[in-house]
Formats: sequence, C-alpha cells, structure tokens
Amino acid sequence: MRALRGGAIALILCLSSHAVAQGRDAAEIPRGLWQTEPDGLGVVLHVRTRRCGRDLCALVERAKNRRGYDARSDAVGAKVLWNLRAQPDGSFLGEYGARDGERYGQTRVRAVGGALHLQACTAATCRNLVWTRIR
Repeated sequence: MRALRGGAIALILCLSSHAVAQGRDAAEIPRGLWQTEPDGLGVVLHVRTRRCGRDLCALVERAKNRRGYDARSDAVGAKVLWNLRAQPDGSFLGEYGARDGERYGQTRVRAVGGALHLQACTAATCRNLVWTRIR
C-alpha cells in the first residue's frame, strides 16, 4: 500500500513539474498597456489591448513626444489591432493598422515578458515590431 502511495506522489510531482516548465515557455495573453517604438520624430504611442467580443483589439490611448510629454496626434482613439484570435502555438493572429495608413492583414502577436512582438505582413512585405509593456 505504501509503495502505491509513493508511486502516485511521484507521478503527481512529475506531472506538475512538467506543467510548470511548459508554463514558463508559454506566451502570455497580450492584454495591457504597451508603448510602441518611436517614429521618425521620436513620438511613441501608448496602446491598450483588451477584449473585443471573443477576440482582442488595441486602441491608442496617448501619444508622447521625445521628452515624454503628451503630444497631439490623430492616432489617439484609433484602433490599431483588431480581430486578434488565439492560435494553438500561443500567439494571436489578426490585423494591424500602422501610423502611415498601411494595413497588414496577417499580423501575429506574441507577448513574452515585458515585450509584445508583432509580425505584420502584407502580400509584399513584413514588418517586425517590438512594443514594451507599461502596465
């Protein structure tokens, strides 16, 4: 009887350590407040990702100049990510609208640690962006 209990405990410990190891490598759900890379003038956007129905989307909340002060921008209030759906590999697939007006229909988003990695592609080209987590 003791051998059976010892074997069961060993099995549980093995399975739980495997689950913890998988959890460390898994991508996070990319909800939160993110800062974009600076544009040519040094302006960064603060973008909040959130649930939009069954999917995730992201809206621009603020624009900041190179000194960190609020800047006027037509981008504030604009939706920049939409239709982000969870994928089996832990990433999210959806669409991205860049500041320059370019739309990327195939955008893969993955949150890892304090970074949001975006790979935004059109039929002709792809862009790789990294946004940093604010909150």
